[in-house]
Amino acid sequence: MSIFRSKNSRFRRGPISFRYILLMSFILFVILLVQGLWIVNKSIQPTLLKYGEVETHKMATAVMTKAVKDRINEGFDVDSLMKVQNDKNGKVSTINLNTKQVNEIVTSTTTYIEKYLQQVEQGDLKGLGISEKNGATMAVPFGRVTDNALLGNIGPDIPIDFTTIGHVNTGIKQKIEPHGINTTAIQIIMEMEVTLQVIIPFHTKEIKVKQDVPIATRIVQGEVPTYYGSGSAVVPDKKKTDS
Repeated sequence: MSIFRSKNSRFRRGPISFRYILLMSFILFVILLVQGLWIVNKSIQPTLLKYGEVETHKMATAVMTKAVKDRINEGFDVDSLMKVQNDKNGKVSTINLNTKQVNEIVTSTTTYIEKYLQQVEQGDLKGLGISEKNGATMAVPFGRVTDNALLGNIGPDIPIDFTTIGHVNTGIKQKIEPHGINTTAIQIIMEMEVTLQVIIPFHTKEIKVKQDVPIATRIVQGEVPTYYGSGSAVVPDKKKTDS
């Protein structure tokens, strides 16, 4: 009997220590926490990213519009921007775009956009006409991204950042269309595009924001003239001008 007792005693185990239970509980808690965060992140990520895109688009559009307005407020001569040439009968025959002046306007506007975007990223919104709540670092309550009307603004704020990528692209395009009886409107439009990176927790996305803003309009009386923009003649379609 003593032989059997000695063999069984080898397999006896004492009570599990509190330290071991605490360690296992902590490991289990961490695993469940990581899994829960992953599930929550996957469920709210599309909504959060969409919200970030919309707010970033608003911000960039406001910056580009302000840049153009500030350049226009500096003043420029529309008559010198679009030079009109008459034929021997005194009728408008051609309109030439002043390339030198256009390049100056494009360059100065681009400088304004880059300057304002940098100010926004640094949180310096004074004088930009942009709400302090809509800086480069935005925050959205957790309850809002769950699409639950009852939660609303409940919960911790989730940060949304954006940063500028690459250079600001700007250019000029022309729009010619009939304007009343036997008159034509020639419009000079500033084209702008910026590439931004929207940053949310655990994810980023590149977006392009485009904005077109008219900077000058000229009304031409008489027959539709030939218009010279970027080195080539532009003549409106007869279907558009005859209406």
